Amino acid sequence: MNEITLLRTHGPDGPEASVEVLTNARERLLDEFAAAPARRTPRRRTLLVAAAAVTVAVAAGVGFAVRPTDRPAEPITLVAVAVPEFPLTLRSRPAALQPPRYSYEPGRFLAVFLSNGGADDVWLSVRDDRPDRHTRTSRQVTVAGHPAELAEDDNPGGQRQFTVTWEQTSGRWVSLTGHGRFAQDGALLRLAGDVVDEPQPVPLRVRLAPRGWRVAAFKDDTILTLQGDSPGDTLAVQVVAGRDPDLLHTVMGAVEERPVTVGGRDARLVRADEMWFLQTEVSGGAVVNLQAPLRLTVEQVIAIAEQVSVTPRER
Repeated sequence: MNEITLLRTHGPDGPEASVEVLTNARERLLDEFAAAPARRTPRRRTLLVAAAAVTVAVAAGVGFAVRPTDRPAEPITLVAVAVPEFPLTLRSRPAALQPPRYSYEPGRFLAVFLSNGGADDVWLSVRDDRPDRHTRTSRQVTVAGHPAELAEDDNPGGQRQFTVTWEQTSGRWVSLTGHGRFAQDGALLRLAGDVVDEPQPVPLRVRLAPRGWRVAAFKDDTILTLQGDSPGDTLAVQVVAGRDPDLLHTVMGAVEERPVTVGGRDARLVRADEMWFLQTEVSGGAVVNLQAPLRLTVEQVIAIAEQVSVTPRER
């Protein structure tokens, strides 16, 4: 019997089952419960993001159970999506600073340059509006011909830090914050003079997503989330240290797990109560976790995963 015949006969639109059939099914189920040994359910951790309850749509013939009442709210179409690029770069990055790590939220983009010694970090921020200042002292300076404000930030009990802020173009406010050796007027202003317009692609990217979904945030080059119009419409990708050998007991609400292939590589797909959870290795060797609403099909989840890339960090 193929899937179509199976659904027509036993699916939500099929004929009602007789009393005899229902009675026999109930008796078999009770017998199975009585014969099954009692076991303790392991505690499961919540990974990455908590998915909201959504209407579930699982395609027939993909190896997971289909609940008859589950129907998609509307068809989902996958389209190309672009991850924002950081618009600036340090033309001459000091040898003491590591390559930047990027974070993003609507209206603000941040590049953090950690230092090899751990005390001389630099933060480069781009915002759509002028940032609020909480400072001890400030003075007017010039950065690349633009009026700017140089200030020592209030940071009670913390490391001394200086910030210089200027409006680089209309509606684009840039702030450069220095710690340690860069928390000095001269050193920070010389670094600010090396900030130039040169977009930088972020290492973690996804190139396919449901139509209308947009990048909501990413954090420290390791977590990327896309959001649709509904609260439950969240797609999340996270770079992790390595494969988890027991996803079925790690993913919260996990129901079933199956092997799949993503870009020719072995992967694991879990159906949980409120989400799909896929773990796979991408080109270059990075391992990523992907969470998606259940109203996406298995094929769509795999197609999205095949368009995830992680650029190896510079040394």
